Amino acid sequence: MKTIFLAASLALVPATARSGRLSLLPPPATVTGGDKFPGAAVRMSVPVDLLLIGDSLSFGTFGQDVEAFFKRQFGASAVCVYASCGSSPEHWISDGPEFMTSCGYRESTPRGSWKVDFARGKPPQPIRTPKIPEILAKFRPQTVIVQLGTNWMDRLAESPARDAAAYKRTIRQFITELRAQSPPPSRIVWVLPPDASKFSSEVKDTVDRWISECAKEMGFQTIISNRITGKYVPGKSGSDGVHLNDAESSKWANIVIWLIHAYGPERAASASRIRRSSAIAFGCRNDPWPVGTTSSEAAEPRLPLE
Repeated sequence: MKTIFLAASLALVPATARSGRLSLLPPPATVTGGDKFPGAAVRMSVPVDLLLIGDSLSFGTFGQDVEAFFKRQFGASAVCVYASCGSSPEHWISDGPEFMTSCGYRESTPRGSWKVDFARGKPPQPIRTPKIPEILAKFRPQTVIVQLGTNWMDRLAESPARDAAAYKRTIRQFITELRAQSPPPSRIVWVLPPDASKFSSEVKDTVDRWISECAKEMGFQTIISNRITGKYVPGKSGSDGVHLNDAESSKWANIVIWLIHAYGPERAASASRIRRSSAIAFGCRNDPWPVGTTSSEAAEPRLPLE
């Protein structure tokens, strides 16, 4: 991968086609949106169709494929991606701990794109993970895709003490901060972690359950990734028991893209039949969509995004 090292305080702005060069400009001033979530507000924020927030899986092929599809669908100026390797939901909320990723960071927005990655065996410079209010001060998304949760599994595998209430408070605050913009996103979809052979079924099911329970409570949607990817087979799915290889990542991304694109925010008829037939057509063992819908949503199909 090519590596571009930039100071975290600079924004990379694409150059004109004539010069073919990149220019560096200081980031715009933060806009304050209220006392509860400073900076979350949005009078000066730019409307975009889609925002993806994720970890190393969004840094890599999965996130790149999702980004590429929706840029083709909506246009390059309508899609934002923020991917911080090693991050978890608490690192993105306003009062969560500051997280400096040391294994890679990728940001792609209408203002430009930049990426830090390993180069010649050397780790990238540490980059601070942005907070949700900071992102929403710049961009106002209609749809938000969240791909986080895998890095919680490392922590849960290491410690038997699990404060479920604390984890779920983090999820609730994450969603609340996403909805602090005006108007709030019309749709939030949380892509649950794919299977990982490194972790026990109990650990993986715990993370899925926490997010899914909050989804039912707060009315956002989930996609059950492990029903798409199936069991992680070391040597076939990937090499480290967590990260999927490029081919498997693309398969996962293609189905997630189809589900998000096909089931838009409007109503139609016979959703469950469509979901089951599409899951079978894509080789899913079970219907991967969506545990987190409300009962009325589950009874109705969804049209393509507009």
